[in-house]
Amino acid sequence: MVLALTGVWHGLAAWHFGLYPERTLARSTDERPPHKLAAEVFRFLAGMNLAAAALAFGACFVPAAVPLAAASLSLANLTQYLGDRRVHRLGLARGPFFLQIYVGDAVFFVLNALVVAVALGR
Repeated sequence: MVLALTGVWHGLAAWHFGLYPERTLARSTDERPPHKLAAEVFRFLAGMNLAAAALAFGACFVPAAVPLAAASLSLANLTQYLGDRRVHRLGLARGPFFLQIYVGDAVFFVLNALVVAVALGR
């Protein structure tokens, strides 16, 4: 269940970052117009999030892959959370959409870490 939800989380990120990077930037920053380089970085993040979604969904069908996939996804979400925290601390992002990303990355870091702990505890 956690891996499926993680797949949805990263799939939504790929959607927003890949198809609508300017809109996503506009919803989470005060920069007007959104910087073109930032939009291209978001497109890059879309590919990374799409790969994370594929890993999460794929592991749902390969039980032996669950611990490694969950550990990888936990690490990915931790690094995203730490980046979010830095952006927040520097005052570069704002609003409920960014808060959703910030909290979501923290939640999926913890949930996937718990999956690893449970899987290795068996």
